[in-house]
Amino acid sequence: MRKGLLLSLLMLTSISVSAELQKMSVNGELLTSDSSEWSCVLDEKSSLVWEVKSEDEGLQYALNTYTWFDGKSGRDSGTYTKNCYWGKNCNTKSYIEDINKSGLCSFSDWRLPSRNELNSIVDYYGDSDALINTDFFPNTQMETYWTSTSLKDSPSLAYEIPFFFGGSTARDKTIDTFVRLVRSAD
Repeated sequence: MRKGLLLSLLMLTSISVSAELQKMSVNGELLTSDSSEWSCVLDEKSSLVWEVKSEDEGLQYALNTYTWFDGKSGRDSGTYTKNCYWGKNCNTKSYIEDINKSGLCSFSDWRLPSRNELNSIVDYYGDSDALINTDFFPNTQMETYWTSTSLKDSPSLAYEIPFFFGGSTARDKTIDTFVRLVRSAD
């Protein structure tokens, strides 16, 4: 009896989380959940629009990594800034500028998510090994993703969210990791 109740509760939770997510076209139009091509995801609960990574090499390639750089702190160029498809200056500032210039989903105000924002899409109850709803966020790596949040007492470090166990960790900004951009839907 308890197992049946628990299973029902988990399924309802999973369904309600999916119901809050909506696929968006490259032009920013809302799509049905069974659409096979989409570029962004609207999270209605948080009023945030999320970037979706691509399996194809290019600007949004899922395997591109970046050092953390905002123009003031972090690293704009160095040993670990060669792991994106263009092979140089692979830092968060350059990536954000390039995405904003491309007008992803008809928007030009993309940014790194805060620690809390990125943690809001961690899905501990999903069916994939990566802790995210892969029906909406395919190509997510079981690795860490940068946040915009630096450590107060150690500004050379920023928080990252590991999509293999959740929570958050801190990393030196000169080391590269993955990025998923966000913008406000309001």
